[in-house]
Amino acid sequence: MPYHHGNLRAELLERAAEVVAESGVEALSLRSLARDLGVSHNAPRKHFASRAALLTALATEGCHRALAAMEKSAEAAGRDPVDRLRARGRAYVRFAFEQPAFFRASNHPEVQRASDEELYAAFGAWCNELRKNAEAAQADGWMPDIDPDTLVAIVVAGAVGVATVLCDEGWREVLAVDDIDAVADAMFERLIQSRR
Repeated sequence: MPYHHGNLRAELLERAAEVVAESGVEALSLRSLARDLGVSHNAPRKHFASRAALLTALATEGCHRALAAMEKSAEAAGRDPVDRLRARGRAYVRFAFEQPAFFRASNHPEVQRASDEELYAAFGAWCNELRKNAEAAQADGWMPDIDPDTLVAIVVAGAVGVATVLCDEGWREVLAVDDIDAVADAMFERLIQSRR
């Protein structure tokens, strides 16, 4: 991948996403990215002080992309708040499957330890949208006696759990999963029907 002067930060993020998607977070290093992009081994440090900082930026971008996908899906689902919540969950699972580097970075322990204000803000925006949706669903009769933050935790746990399993080729093979959306829908349908 050629490096275009003036766009190194974006090129680093793009190449980092490719490396993580192909080989996992553990394969990522600033030195190898510099080599891949044909720049000096110190050049990436002008944008990212460390590998953890690069991963944090990747996770932040992932949060923004996931939120955009979830919002688009919720809008397409119509006005019913439970349908919108289900659509958000399905969109997150689909996002994780289609953009695994961002999903892996967002949930990697190294990123959790190195989180910065921008990443916290991105996660906060993500959770706030889910919280507003959960509160609207509660007002419509869905799980009215449960604290909204607990509902958000349940939805996030379900989405992240399903995404983690379905993004792993070994699990998909063992479980013989062909239809990612069907599995995500089934999980959210059980969650919603069991409490509505």
